[in-house]
Formats: sequence, C-alpha cells, structure tokens
Amino acid sequence: MFFSSSLTVNNKMATAAMTSRSDCFICKKEKVTYKCDGCSKRFCRQHLKDHENELELELDQIENERNTFRQTLSDQIEQPNKHDFIQQINQWEQRSINKIQQIAEENRKLILKLMNKHFEKIEIDLNLFTNEIKEIRQESDFNELNLIDLRNKLERLQEQLTNPANISLNEDNLSSSFINRIYVDIGYRKLIDFKKYERVFLFIKK
Repeated sequence: MFFSSSLTVNNKMATAAMTSRSDCFICKKEKVTYKCDGCSKRFCRQHLKDHENELELELDQIENERNTFRQTLSDQIEQPNKHDFIQQINQWEQRSINKIQQIAEENRKLILKLMNKHFEKIEIDLNLFTNEIKEIRQESDFNELNLIDLRNKLERLQEQLTNPANISLNEDNLSSSFINRIYVDIGYRKLIDFKKYERVFLFIKK
C-alpha cells in the first residue's frame, strides 16, 4: 500500500505528515504513524482520528465558554450596577456609613451625659434666682438697678442653657481621616476623587 507524503483529516486538523513506521503516542505500538503539526506527537491512523476528536471537543468547550462569556458581558451591559467595581464602592460606602453612625452614636451618648450634668447646674442656679426674686418681692425693696441685675442674671442663665461654656461640638481637622478615600485609578491617574465625609470630634482610627 502506498501513502501520500501528507494527510489531511476532514480538513479541520492541521496537516498530519506520514513517515516510516514508529511508535504511536497513544497505543505505543509500532505502526505507520502521522505527525500532528500542532502537538508534534505521532499517532497511528486510528488514534490520529481519536486525537482529532479530542481537539474537536476542546474547540466545543472553548466555544461554550465563549457563549457563557457573551452572556456575562450582555448581563453587565444591561445591569452595570452589578459590576464588581460598583459592588466594591457600595461596600466602601456601607463601611463608611457604619463608622459615621458609630461615631455619631458615641457623640450623642457623651452629649446627653454632659448635658444632664449641665441641666442640673442650671436648675440649681435657677432656684437661687427664683428665691432672689421672691425675697425682693416680699421685701418690696427694689429699684431700677435691682431689676437690671435680675435681667442680667436671667440672660446669663438663658445663654448658659443655649451655649454651655464647657461643652462644644467640633469637627476634626487633622490630615488623617477615619474614612479611607476611594477613587478610580486608570494608569496611576486619579480619575474620580470621592470627597471625605465630614468628621466630628470623636476620632476613630483606620
């Protein structure tokens, strides 16, 4: 039997060149073998066909994966908010909100504690002021100067209630932030810079 110098299988596989007898890569038997131009291994006629079928299956798998990728791309185009980058931003936003809420709650508790003590002091001062008015009225001994003095004392009490001298609420202006900034980075260039949240005076470390 004579063989041509080359053999093409179903026009789908790279040309397989026939040579003299040698061991088939699959069955290890000495037969007339053909070299696969792709993997450079030699196969007998039977196993050359098997090898081609394996390549067909691999091509099918790649095509299936391509189809899956096409669907994934279409889904993300239709719903870009589900992209992983958007999810990361959402997670960063939630972590930042949690930190803000934690600090806000700590401030509220501290303010309430301090204000309760402040109210107690104003109550004491107001009782003294009330007694002073009662005493002046009972004695019926007062003039314009007494009334001016009473008016000034009342205004001081009102001012203390509105603006306690020893309590204030401030923002932290330190360079470091308790919330990490997030930005979109394209080739080491900041494209979008999300502003830092405003901070209150209780500081939480990163």
